[in-house]
Amino acid sequence: MPQVTPTPGEPPPADHTAARSAEGPNRIRPGIFDGGVWQHGELAHEVISPFDGRTVAVVSHASASQVPRDRRPVRSLAAADRVRILHACAEGLAARRADLAACVSAEIGMPVADAEKEVDRSVRWLSLAAEAVPHLGGSSTLLSGPDGDRLAVTAPQPFRRVLAITPYNRPLAQLIVKVAPAMLAGTPIVLKPSERAGASAVLAVEILLEAGYPPEYLSLWTGGPAVAQALLADTTVGFVAFTGGERSSWAVAAMAGPRPGCYELGDVGALVVCADADLAAAARAAAQGAFGNAGQSCRGVKRVLVAHSVADEFARLLAGEAARWQVGDPASRATRIGTLIDPAAAERVHAAVEEAVRGGASVVAGGTRQGAQYWPTVLVGVDPDARLVTEEYLAPVAPVVALEDALLDELPSWYPGGLQVGVFTRDLQRAMHLAQRLPVGTVVLNDGPQYDHPLAPFGGVGHSGHGREGVLASARNMCFSKTIVFPATTEGP
Repeated sequence: MPQVTPTPGEPPPADHTAARSAEGPNRIRPGIFDGGVWQHGELAHEVISPFDGRTVAVVSHASASQVPRDRRPVRSLAAADRVRILHACAEGLAARRADLAACVSAEIGMPVADAEKEVDRSVRWLSLAAEAVPHLGGSSTLLSGPDGDRLAVTAPQPFRRVLAITPYNRPLAQLIVKVAPAMLAGTPIVLKPSERAGASAVLAVEILLEAGYPPEYLSLWTGGPAVAQALLADTTVGFVAFTGGERSSWAVAAMAGPRPGCYELGDVGALVVCADADLAAAARAAAQGAFGNAGQSCRGVKRVLVAHSVADEFARLLAGEAARWQVGDPASRATRIGTLIDPAAAERVHAAVEEAVRGGASVVAGGTRQGAQYWPTVLVGVDPDARLVTEEYLAPVAPVVALEDALLDELPSWYPGGLQVGVFTRDLQRAMHLAQRLPVGTVVLNDGPQYDHPLAPFGGVGHSGHGREGVLASARNMCFSKTIVFPATTEGP
């Protein structure tokens, strides 16, 4: 059973439940799990609630000097063992749903009802990964040559180790989106969560271990960018799974060098509303995509491109939807929007809203800021070149850009590329035209770009990254193809 390295003068805990949130926010929790041992980092980090400023946890972050190099290989896991482990972990997370949701809600200001959905989503990923283990598969090819026929069998073989670097906005789900396919593939994984979301990562790893996740297959390192750099220097890391900002991705990719990876970098995701659209349905999808998780979603609605002839009616409907999104205490079940990650994030988006207004836009709903909270905001008459439209803001803001309908049909010729686009239209030919030609990873018809499913490959184009995530897609990424060529067959009688 994994042990905990105690701080001086502190008796060692009995097992790896040392990080449990029930022990109180003032106890410094070990922020490192590596080599089957919980360890304290060198830097005590207070986790501050973005809602009321209270300390909700203290996690000891690692320093770069604590990160080891060149780890030893681990035993391989049979497919049946991987299935069992994944199912057990799904059950373990489900059993601690309330604890996990409360931790996520307190740490990043996500409404507790949404945090519970994050736990449910994570459980679903683990369960589907268990079911997908028999489908990882390979291929075979008959090779004909002058010396006879040979059979070549190509099978997936997991990389020696995967490094996952994840953001704060969905702290639990982003970890499990990496952990589930790693176990499916049978590769050890090293987790480096955002320094803003260490408490929920510690609790998640604790629960996975209690459920039977093999300790040698799981490492956790909380801390800042220097820790990520040190982990990238580990030569046993064969694959990098990164979710975060484009600027950070350049530094990660430079250190990763020729090692393969999957980079999911966000987007200024668009919802396209054509003149023939079901406007009420489009407004509901826009609200869910723009305001869900306080707009802190990589595939959310960051801008709405609407046919000029229906823009006013659509904006009226969207403003009505915004009025239904209650802002308040993340711990309250009545709250639909809690906080942004900190007051600076709210100030940044508020400055962009004010800039758009100076450029001719009008605020028809919201536009109010208080600390780290930002009210669901709808703007009309937004210039297509406004920063609020061209840059990604993780906030509950929906800038409505009115365009001529013909210009929407020409969208593939000027759209810069990205993650996902939602398109509302009743015209099947137009829908297929846009779906086939838009330079994005996914086009969602008659729904918002926020749609996701664990079995649907997900990823960006261009500035939004490369590679695809998904239960099987990610597991295949985390493997390389090994080809075994059998001897030539001899002719029979």
